[in-house]
Amino acid sequence: MATPGASSDTLIAPPPLAHPPCPSNLHNMYRTAADSETQADSDLELAVLESTPPFVPKLLREASDITWQESLEGSRDTVTLVRRRGCFHLLHQQQFRNSLLASVGYLELANAADFAANVWNQIPVPTFAAVLMGIGGTFALCMVFVVIQDFRLSMRNVKLLRTERENLKGLRQYHSKNTEIVQLLESRLGVSDREMGTEIVDRIVMDLLMGFGSVLVGVGTLMAIGGASPRVFKASNLLSGYIGNGLAAMFGLVNAIWSGYLIHRFHQHLKAVRTSQLGDDIGRRLHNRIRRFQWHSFINGLNGLVAGAGSMVTAERWWGYVVLIPCIISLIAVNFFWRKKLGYDRPLLMDVSLARMQLTPLLEDLEYAIAMQRGLAEPETSLPQALVQMDSLDSMLRFIAQNRMLERYCESLTRDKQTRTLLKDIPSPTTTPHGITISLDALTRLSSSSKNAEILRAHAKQFLQKDGVLIFTYRERHLLELLGYAVWRDQRAAPAQAIGSSVTAPEAMIDNK
Repeated sequence: MATPGASSDTLIAPPPLAHPPCPSNLHNMYRTAADSETQADSDLELAVLESTPPFVPKLLREASDITWQESLEGSRDTVTLVRRRGCFHLLHQQQFRNSLLASVGYLELANAADFAANVWNQIPVPTFAAVLMGIGGTFALCMVFVVIQDFRLSMRNVKLLRTERENLKGLRQYHSKNTEIVQLLESRLGVSDREMGTEIVDRIVMDLLMGFGSVLVGVGTLMAIGGASPRVFKASNLLSGYIGNGLAAMFGLVNAIWSGYLIHRFHQHLKAVRTSQLGDDIGRRLHNRIRRFQWHSFINGLNGLVAGAGSMVTAERWWGYVVLIPCIISLIAVNFFWRKKLGYDRPLLMDVSLARMQLTPLLEDLEYAIAMQRGLAEPETSLPQALVQMDSLDSMLRFIAQNRMLERYCESLTRDKQTRTLLKDIPSPTTTPHGITISLDALTRLSSSSKNAEILRAHAKQFLQKDGVLIFTYRERHLLELLGYAVWRDQRAAPAQAIGSSVTAPEAMIDNK
């Protein structure tokens, strides 16, 4: 029996509603007489859920099939934290992260920090202009630290995506005769192509070109303060003018090409979605998601071209900075829009056996994620007690592990002052003497005292109602993109299948004769 977090997306159309299956014999063996009242309440909740359309079969199944055996499987998930400078950090990132830094949005401003050197390009340099050059040059040079950090975070994502893609391709080759599994893997690989391209172009290439350009601009701007020397004056003009700004223009061109591809890609997806038979709510969410991608790509690509051209003009014309002002504002807004509306965290399929993957319909997974958002967001969580009990630490921890939120939950433990103090009581393993390994068993032992249990219970409830809602919002974003790609791929494959059937039909008639 697969866990909810291990469920995957194969079919587009959901199956008809079915009654939840009976509990397994293993679960019956470990059921006590004291649980009969709880079981009756759970059956009543499930009966109510069956009559409520928004709660989909997957929610019914997860509420009824959380067996003792499945709890054991969920308890094997572990997260390792290491101590660095008195703080806990993840030893290894296990999920794809929406890790774009907000400060990256100011890269265009850093490349425009040479305005004092270009506008007052004269000898002797006015005092106020020298002060502005010092501020602008220092700011441009300091952006290198932001670029390095964003580059590191993006490279982590790329390495994880590459590992996942190798695993998916191997699974696709091994299960090439299973159409449903191949459809699942193709959809994930298709969306992974976009994720990989975004990480490489919109982050790594941008960090390299615009980051290095910011360094050259900063150096050239500071050199302009001592521009009385002819050699320094010429070198300053080259660094803060054509060479430094030329790298920004080069990125603008590369980014425009990638943005054009994304606009075309999502235009095809939007056409496929409009002719599909999706429900009103899912269709509206998917339409809005694709439109957001298109608008982001259009503004981002256009902004790069205009900013690149404006940067080259600033080498000789002061009015080039007037052109850059809306580009600076636009890049900050685009960065914010991506982090808040488009980007997402998601679990990765890393060396997972398909025997553990629950091949549920994609629409069913989507509706499950939406139902989780609504249920957790309410002040008094309305999810069924058989799924999660918000007054039980053990139930909440099991729910967190089964929905693959343990990594995010462990990070939240390190951010809270009270829970961070409790983590010090977890013994360090011999393999990582400067770290701790957190599992459900370790957290259960940690909550042995009533004081610790109350702290952890309050924190877990707060985590589910805040971070849990965000996690399922991220899941919805990823699943919507998978759905758009799957619908487009199905419609593109349909004509080929029709042509293949029309070709084989005459051959069959000839064979019969």
